[in-house]
Amino acid sequence: MRLKSLGMLAAILFFCGIVSLDAQTKEEKKDSPYLNLFQLPNPCVYLPAPPDTASVLFVDDFQQFMWGKSVRNTPRGEQASWESLYGAKRLATVLTEAMGVTISKEKTPEIYRFIKRVGETCNQATGMAKRRYMRVRPFARMNEHVSSEFDDETDLRRNGSYPSGHTAFGWGTALAMVEVAPELQDTLLRRGYEYGESRVIVGAHWQSDVDAGRLAASAAVARMHGLPEYQEDLELAREEYRRLKGIKSKKQELDLPKGERILNAPADTASVRFYGDIITYWLVKGERGTSRGEQALADAPCEVVDFLKCYTPCAGMTLGEKETPAIAALVRKTYDGLYNSSKKLKAVGFRKRPYVQMNESTALPEEDGPHEDTSSYPSTHAVLGWGIALALVEVMPNCQNALLERGYEYGRSRTILGFHYASDVQDARLVAAYTLAHLHNDAEFQKLMTNAKKEYQKEAEKLKAKETGK
Repeated sequence: MRLKSLGMLAAILFFCGIVSLDAQTKEEKKDSPYLNLFQLPNPCVYLPAPPDTASVLFVDDFQQFMWGKSVRNTPRGEQASWESLYGAKRLATVLTEAMGVTISKEKTPEIYRFIKRVGETCNQATGMAKRRYMRVRPFARMNEHVSSEFDDETDLRRNGSYPSGHTAFGWGTALAMVEVAPELQDTLLRRGYEYGESRVIVGAHWQSDVDAGRLAASAAVARMHGLPEYQEDLELAREEYRRLKGIKSKKQELDLPKGERILNAPADTASVRFYGDIITYWLVKGERGTSRGEQALADAPCEVVDFLKCYTPCAGMTLGEKETPAIAALVRKTYDGLYNSSKKLKAVGFRKRPYVQMNESTALPEEDGPHEDTSSYPSTHAVLGWGIALALVEVMPNCQNALLERGYEYGRSRTILGFHYASDVQDARLVAAYTLAHLHNDAEFQKLMTNAKKEYQKEAEKLKAKETGK
C-alpha cells in the first residue's frame, strides 16, 4: 500500500513538474525575441561587406575613430560610457529621460517587456553578418582599450564588430517606441540615434558598424510588424503608456518627424568626414561604364509605377495598378509620406550635389540642370527606395532579403550616377525608417497595409496553385 502511495506521489510530482516546466517555457517565450536570426532578414545579403583596413573606404571609419577619442573626456563621452551597459534595463533608463515616464520591469511591465523583446530581436538581426565577417573591433585593431565602464574587452574580442548589436538594439527600439509615444517621436529617435553613436566614441565599433546596425534594425522592425504577437505587445505597451500619461484620445494628428532633430547635419566641406564622401564619389564613378552603371541609369525614374516595376522581380509576381491594386495603393501612400519627409529635411539646409561641387557632369547630363538648385541631402531616391522596400517586407516577408537588397542598391545608384554623396544616401535610409514608424500611426496606412497583405497572400496562393497544377 505504501509503495502504491509512493508511486502515486511520484506520478503527481512528475506531472506537476511537467506543468511547471511548460508554464516556465511559456513565460520565457513572453520575454524572448520575436524572431531568431534565421527568420530575420540576412544582412549578408542586403548589406555590403565592411570596408577592409586596406581600402580607401576605411578612411571614414578611421576619422570617426579619432573623433570618438577626442570627445571621450567630455559630457558626451561620459554619456557614451554610461550607455555601454547592454540590455533593456539601461535602455529603459535612457528612454525614461526621453518619455518622462519611469520605465522599469516593476512599474511599467508591458513597456519594459516590449523594449526587451524588440531590442533583442534587432540585436539578433545583426547575427548572421557578425558571424560571417568577424570584424576586429577598433580598440583591438588599434591595440588600445575600450573607453567604457561596462564593456568587457574579452567578450568584445570574441564577438564580431560588424554590424553593431548595441546600435541595432537602440535604433530599432526607438523606431518601435514611436508607435507607443508618437508625440515624442523626435526625442525618442534622437536618443536611439545617439545610442549607436556612443559605440564609436568608446571605441567598441567602427562608424560603418553603426551605420549597418541601424539598417539591420530598420529591417527587423519592418519584419516584426507582420507578427500578431508583436502587434499585441505593441498595443499593451501603448495602453500602459496612455494610462500613465493620462492620454484619453487614441487619435493624434502629428507632423512628420523633424530630421534635423534626429540626425546629425551632413558633413561640411571643411569637415574630415567629407573625405569619406569624396573618396566614395571617385570610387563609384568607375562603375558607370559597367552593367551596374547601366542598372543605375535604369533606376533614375522614381514615380510610383517605377517602384512597382522595380520590386516586381523580388515579389515573384507582377505588381501594378491593375494586377495588384491594394499593393499599389499602399505603395502610393508610402511614397507620398516618404517624399514629403525627404522634402521637409531638404528644406532645412542646402548641400551642393557632388557633380556641382566637382564641376563635372553626372552620368545623366540632361538631368544636371534641373538638379543643380536642389539640395543633395538627403537623397529622395534613396528615401523612396529603402522606405518602400521596408513597407513591402511587411506585406511579403518571404521576399524580405530580395526586397531589401534591391532597396539598398536603388539608393546606391544615385552615388554611381553622381547625384548624391554616400552620406546623403545613408541618412536617407534612416529618414525612410523613421517615416515608416510615423506612418504606422496613421489609420489609413494601417488599413492599406492590411489590404495589401491579404491581396499578396491571395495572389501568392493563385501562383502556387498554377505551378502545382491544382
